[in-house]
Amino acid sequence: MLRLIRPITEGYALEALGILLAVLFVRWVFSVLSAPAAGHAPPEPNDPAGSPGYAKVALGLLAAVLVLWGVLSALSNSDDSDGRPEGGLLHVVATGQQPDRDVVLRVDDQPVAPVLHVDHHLAFPVPSGRHAVFLKDSAVEGSRDFEVDIREGDALMLSVHPDLCTVQIGMSALTYGRPSRSTPTPLDGVVIRTLPVVGVFTRTELPMPLSSGDFLSFNELPDALSPGLKARILIPLPCSMTQDDRTIWAEVRKRFPGLDDAARRVGYTDADPTRREVAFMDEERVFELFKQQGAAQARETPP
Repeated sequence: MLRLIRPITEGYALEALGILLAVLFVRWVFSVLSAPAAGHAPPEPNDPAGSPGYAKVALGLLAAVLVLWGVLSALSNSDDSDGRPEGGLLHVVATGQQPDRDVVLRVDDQPVAPVLHVDHHLAFPVPSGRHAVFLKDSAVEGSRDFEVDIREGDALMLSVHPDLCTVQIGMSALTYGRPSRSTPTPLDGVVIRTLPVVGVFTRTELPMPLSSGDFLSFNELPDALSPGLKARILIPLPCSMTQDDRTIWAEVRKRFPGLDDAARRVGYTDADPTRREVAFMDEERVFELFKQQGAAQARETPP
């Protein structure tokens, strides 16, 4: 019986149940065949195969296996209810024109094939646990080594080069027409427009955690954005160009003309402040900027 515990705990409860039932059936057949004919003395009380106690033990073991199998099945169904594979995904944005050929990723010295390829964005499945990851993009010089600790459902981005940082650009106004004046201030009801640079990730030696609103290619942006949700596009830039938000915004507009067109369409101007600049403004300057942006928006809005 003890030999059946290990396969049960490893997910083979049905196989273990079948083995147990087969053993019990064979023992029952032998007990029937060895039963004394009519007129013969009944079996000795200490014969385990013919004693009522043996039957009770066998039924008890069978019931225990059935209960254990039900519990394990319920746990298994619960773990798989969200449809996610065990482990997580490592995301890479390639720099060359052939990402599926240029990028090589190995986990614990084993090559891994991508399960997602959209534009320059590749995603690689990695099982849960701690792993050593090797990353190479043949379009850039050198290779990278990472230590990752993957948990169920994790999404991490790896930089293909130590000098490539990741910037986050807010797309809610640029793509979905959300109000561009969306940066709150200490003044009640005063919301102003700032350049849509949400953040920058400079620790390129570490994996960057991704959230549900992060997208690594423009073609992955959803057609519509649900109320209350935000969308951000993640763009690799040389770390030398990520020293301040204004430089970042100018560079991404130059690299992606579509972003520049969208910025002009929703009213962004070179005079718009960055979030950091707003944080250091006094209340009088914030309110003045709020009125200026409101007047400019009124002039641009058709009657």
